[in-house]
Amino acid sequence: MREALMRWSSMLIWIVIGLLALPAVGYAQEAAINGTLTDSTGGVLPGVTVTAIHEATGNRFEAVTDERGAYRIPARVGGYQITAELSGFTTVSRTGIQLLVGQTATINLQMSPSVVQETVTVTADAPLLNLTTSTIGGNVDPQQVQELPVQGRNWMGLAMLAPGSRMTSDSATTPMPERGQAGDVRQFQFNLDGQQVTSEKGFGSQPRYSQESIAEFQFISNRFDATMGRSSGVQVLAITRSGTNAFSGSVRANFRDTSFNAPDPVLNRVVPIDNQQFAGTFGGPIIRDRLHFFGHYDYEHEPRTSVWNTPYPSFNVEVEGTRTLKMGGVRFDYQLSPDTRLMGKVSDTRGWAPFQAGNNSHPAATQSQADRNREYLGQVTQVMSNRAVNEIKVGFKHYIFEQRNLTNWSDHWQAPFGNTNGSPRIQFTGFGILGGPFLPQDGAEDTFSIRNDFTFSYEGRGRHDVRAGGDYLRIRDYNYSCRFCRGHIDARNGPIPANIEALFPDPWNADTWNLAAISPLVRTYDIGVGDFNLDDIRPNFSLWLQDDWKIAARLTLNLGVRYDLALNANGNDYTLPPLVEPGRTDDKNNLAPRLGFAYQLNDRTVLRGGSGIYFSAPTGVELHWMAHNALNATIQYTNDGRPNFAADPLNGQPLPTLEQAQERFCHVRNVPGCLRLAVGELSVVSLNEDLGRTWQNSLGVARQFGSVMAIEADYIYSQGRQEKDILGNSNLTFDPVTGANYPFSDISRRAYPEFGTIQVQAHTGWSSYHALQTVFTKRLSNRWQGAATYTLSGFWDAYPPPISGISPVPFATAPDLGGEFTLAKTDLRHRAVFNGIWQPGLGFQVSGIYLLMIGERTATDYGGDVRGAGGAGEARLRPNGTIVPRNSFTQPARRRFDLRLQQRIPLGGGVALDGIAEVFNLFNSDNLTIATQESSPQYGQPIAGQFRTAQFGFRLTF
Repeated sequence: MREALMRWSSMLIWIVIGLLALPAVGYAQEAAINGTLTDSTGGVLPGVTVTAIHEATGNRFEAVTDERGAYRIPARVGGYQITAELSGFTTVSRTGIQLLVGQTATINLQMSPSVVQETVTVTADAPLLNLTTSTIGGNVDPQQVQELPVQGRNWMGLAMLAPGSRMTSDSATTPMPERGQAGDVRQFQFNLDGQQVTSEKGFGSQPRYSQESIAEFQFISNRFDATMGRSSGVQVLAITRSGTNAFSGSVRANFRDTSFNAPDPVLNRVVPIDNQQFAGTFGGPIIRDRLHFFGHYDYEHEPRTSVWNTPYPSFNVEVEGTRTLKMGGVRFDYQLSPDTRLMGKVSDTRGWAPFQAGNNSHPAATQSQADRNREYLGQVTQVMSNRAVNEIKVGFKHYIFEQRNLTNWSDHWQAPFGNTNGSPRIQFTGFGILGGPFLPQDGAEDTFSIRNDFTFSYEGRGRHDVRAGGDYLRIRDYNYSCRFCRGHIDARNGPIPANIEALFPDPWNADTWNLAAISPLVRTYDIGVGDFNLDDIRPNFSLWLQDDWKIAARLTLNLGVRYDLALNANGNDYTLPPLVEPGRTDDKNNLAPRLGFAYQLNDRTVLRGGSGIYFSAPTGVELHWMAHNALNATIQYTNDGRPNFAADPLNGQPLPTLEQAQERFCHVRNVPGCLRLAVGELSVVSLNEDLGRTWQNSLGVARQFGSVMAIEADYIYSQGRQEKDILGNSNLTFDPVTGANYPFSDISRRAYPEFGTIQVQAHTGWSSYHALQTVFTKRLSNRWQGAATYTLSGFWDAYPPPISGISPVPFATAPDLGGEFTLAKTDLRHRAVFNGIWQPGLGFQVSGIYLLMIGERTATDYGGDVRGAGGAGEARLRPNGTIVPRNSFTQPARRRFDLRLQQRIPLGGGVALDGIAEVFNLFNSDNLTIATQESSPQYGQPIAGQFRTAQFGFRLTF
């Protein structure tokens, strides 16, 4: 299989190299400037030389107007001065133009005849609105990135400011909450300097980037164009900072301490914190106007304490340790000529977290995590003519994480091989001693990427700005994942033991646990054996074509089509007879057409809308599980009634090797005493034929008022299909009369009696999202800037119909078993965000963010397996026969106001010192989260909340 993928990879590389040699057309420049040159009578002026000078670096970008007097300049983000020159006309210069990432600024200029050489200079802001695109999103500008309060200086948290954002926390590392039953659904994509840097493993975490390195970013929530893909939800496009013609830098420090915190509203005590963050930057010219550098380094040190909040006092331990984070990098920009620009950069991030934050589960579930992310990127931008620009990017990313339990167990099933890390995973009714099923685990992802973009403009029944290109990603996943090697105990054959605290006295030493005592509650015991080392390659390939066709003076059509191909997405040649055979094919029909329009009602108002298809990207976890099913095995032992079954499920016999187990599996040799194989997240052909996709639609209007304010309002409809879900146990059959499953404990009634539980991944989910998104923007003027967004929305999704074996159940079942379409667990009815920056004078600055969320839905269930399904489904049947309504609980409203105060003290010679005070959740809103699992001892009680905290610091700039 690997040899075949290598051949595929080589062939695709040659295909991409071939594309680079062609006048293929594409677009990935940071921003663009276009417009029309006219004379005093309104007539167009061809042949005008237009020069845009990047004020910070002195980089020059040039273009010549065509026969319609039009020009287009691909440019970098930042401030510009534009000059237009034509013999016999007055030279016109315009200043004050600020370009943001992803923005196309339309700058029209008028020239007057002149017999003498003279220059007329006009100062005016670039338009706030893009009047030629129907894409829905927003920019977080450099001022907001650096000057707004954000917890932990996590700049990604500022994505909550953008219209259409559904983030609920500024500590999140992903720009939107996951949807559906599967936590690894890919609904976002993150591009940094045009390089896709999202971790595609589907587990672990996402790479972190320093706030000091980010210049600005764009959050696109709906209907991004065909040059962007591998996401069925949103895109985040960020740009890193670069050097300028002036040597400059900064030193920054932030400090948080327990004395600044209010008490936790759930724990009713102050949670200890001691956090120090240090950061430095330096950049400048190597060759003035041409070659610049920028470097940064961050270090965060946090001796931390986590406190658990379970229903059982002896489990509510405090754990102390030190979290660290180191981030550094350097970038070089070299403009060889107005036609050729080079960029190269390297970055490295290393993080260590000694444990997860305390919560309401058993502390043995917590884990440590070490992360490392190293990236390299090279870029060449070539202006080939007045109409064509080509850009090539080549990058490499290495991401790796290591996860370990804090608990140790000398009787670990893998102890003969030197592994004593972790404890058995135990699932009670309404409570668990769980943790990751793969721990200990090391996961690495190496991604080589090459991308070509080229822009070509021409006239043909209007002006066409055509963009097309292709990219290739060679993703290698290699890791050690000890799947269920600690054992997984299903102890839901009754309520939680009343003496549970006495049974598990030391959460960090499983040798002290009285496992035998829970034997009457145990139904099954799963143990993993075999080779837990995996190594696979997943090539990804994309092509796109986008035509922004200005068909008339007021109307622009955004026409696009994209094709994505992901190879080996489900481990195509891994096999598990008789359930899955090798040689499965990839989803090759992912053609995504996109159509939008922007109609200018006048020079300040645009009516916009459109429709398009968007595919999600398969993550490594889908291949990962299929590889595990083939390379190792999980043996499922059914409780035989012995009083010590939970402590000795093998009845004194040694754990078999994988080879020994394979000979004894019931589906291989069905004899008395045979072993049953439990299957995890099986990728079944008929259930995974298509990638998840959304059909996105929008219709809205935007208007600019004066030169600094704008409002936007858009109706959004998004329909999801083939969305990934994970079904708890499909090794069931169902009664067509009652619509309920036969108990899993009745082996004769199983769909495959020779097997244990069979967990299936299925692209069978569907959803529907409706929203009215509004936004008000005021850019910096009169010493203040601000923005406000409000979203009124409804999000519905379905728990997919149940599966029997590997086939859908052909008749209707009880609603809690699948097929029910209701409001989703991430539905959020009202969401408003306000942010602003005010500079009253004398060096003072005030900034803040206010977040309001009302109507946040939460998953609801009973928590016990009353139906005897044997898996981890929605478990909504109560013992009295009634069903818990799906996602029926609405959490309390959440309100949070974060405030930042800053005082700048000039020290002379261009050096200044900023004193900074930031308060998060200024009004100490509880923002409680209520437990909604009915069998939990904490049902209906708050299990988490928020409290006021603060940090103080300084920033020295020079």
